[in-house]
Amino acid sequence: MQTPAVSIFNDVLGPIMTGPSSSHTAGPWRIGCFIHHLMPDFSAVRILFPQKGSYAGVYKGQKSDIALVAGLLGMEVTDPDFRHSLTRLQEKGIPLSIEIVDMPLDHPNLSVVELTDTATGRKLAVGSWSVGGGMFAIRSLNGHALDCVGDAHELLFLAPDGEAGRLDALAPLLADIDHILARSRSDELLHIGLTHSPSMELLQRLGTACREQGITFMYVPAILPVTAQPESKTPFSTAEGLLRFLETSPMPLWQAAVRYESARSGWTEEEVLAYAMRLVRIMRDSITAGLGEGLESAGFITPCAAKLHARAATMTDMGNIGRGIIYATAVMENNSAMGRVVAAPTAGSCGVIPGILFGLVGLGETDEQEAARALLCAGLIGVFIASQATFAAEVAACQAEIGAASCMGAAIVSHYLGSDHVTALQGASLALQNMLGLVCDPVAGCVDIPCINRNSTAVGNAFIAANMAHAGFDAVIPLDQTIQAMYSVGTMLPRELRCTGLGGLCLTAKAREIETCLQAKRQQTR
Repeated sequence: MQTPAVSIFNDVLGPIMTGPSSSHTAGPWRIGCFIHHLMPDFSAVRILFPQKGSYAGVYKGQKSDIALVAGLLGMEVTDPDFRHSLTRLQEKGIPLSIEIVDMPLDHPNLSVVELTDTATGRKLAVGSWSVGGGMFAIRSLNGHALDCVGDAHELLFLAPDGEAGRLDALAPLLADIDHILARSRSDELLHIGLTHSPSMELLQRLGTACREQGITFMYVPAILPVTAQPESKTPFSTAEGLLRFLETSPMPLWQAAVRYESARSGWTEEEVLAYAMRLVRIMRDSITAGLGEGLESAGFITPCAAKLHARAATMTDMGNIGRGIIYATAVMENNSAMGRVVAAPTAGSCGVIPGILFGLVGLGETDEQEAARALLCAGLIGVFIASQATFAAEVAACQAEIGAASCMGAAIVSHYLGSDHVTALQGASLALQNMLGLVCDPVAGCVDIPCINRNSTAVGNAFIAANMAHAGFDAVIPLDQTIQAMYSVGTMLPRELRCTGLGGLCLTAKAREIETCLQAKRQQTR
């Protein structure tokens, strides 16, 4: 399937999720949801994580097992019971096996989920990647190659081994299907992706025909908020392309972002702004939740954002930056406590943009439309990063998460400063330049240390970069080239420094002590 253009609401600002990690919580949950539709009734689960992949070292701390099982059970990612999915599975009497195995690794976030339905003897094996920021790719089904990324309505037809010819009998029915986005065939597996949900009548006719032919028919509705559009053509995908676009079609940066997402999604400009305002409200709620009393971390820290907020007057007065630091801490602590957040662009960096935005406008009465415009400016910068690099720390380390968020956040500051689009791109480039080489080394595999403090640092960095550019400091290196440098640096870093728990702060004596304590605590709660 052709890779669709980056969507602000699929790839950059989102998903709306339960913490703590987009790659290792939201992504696995979405993978589990996809598999749930393939086999909603199962009696045993086996999950395989590669020994040299990222999951092996962090899946417990970042709740990948909980998320996968929640998806398999059909639970929503913001379900209050999400964190108890393993208990719910156990209550159903369904055994779960999680194994770290020596297997070929074609992506750092590879996993294989095997389901069994003992009542029918049916078995399912699904290979997948969690590719960063909550995005995912289904790569195989029962050994057959597959390419599904959640942005289409999927029809899947699986013939018995060695009997691919049975699929030919479906040709008359399939010829009448509208809105086909993609079509592929891998031996006994036929895959058709649709831009629109099929009618119940069509699903029933396909189900009947497949039963007559002994074919397994599976339907998976679109999982991402923005579905792929076969005729969509975005006006640009890089910062350089944006500059050329604005030469002939002058408009504010936020309006260019709306124009881009409208072209990508097929949504009206009003719908794009309305969705952005929804994200603004959830970001504000995540700050409020993080500042509340009684927050219980699912990691190992003791939440302190409320304390920082209460003692703000005793700290050095840094104005908007100081407020933003506290708000970023609140969001990240809420994320660590498995609260509701917006991954922007990831959960590990989800405090940066809310911290910057509400550090500027405050938590009181907010002009939500203006805040949404500022947020879309950040989203557009994220499009350039996602189009040319990655948000996955497993691929390019923390610079691709918190560094990217700081780069995007600089555009929010530029928006409220009234900077033009050229200056906004300069500020974004400066912010990312300052974050190059930042490694990903979460202590005990959790998103507590150093992630929370780094989010706050990234807030200050974004303010500094945007203000310097606004005052006339030249970033020298264009944003696109800085993004490409970030990706290059990330791929040069050893895997030990890319969210594996094998390097950096993870190996300090204190980190080992924390990890041992957490392991003992998990044993006690089993």
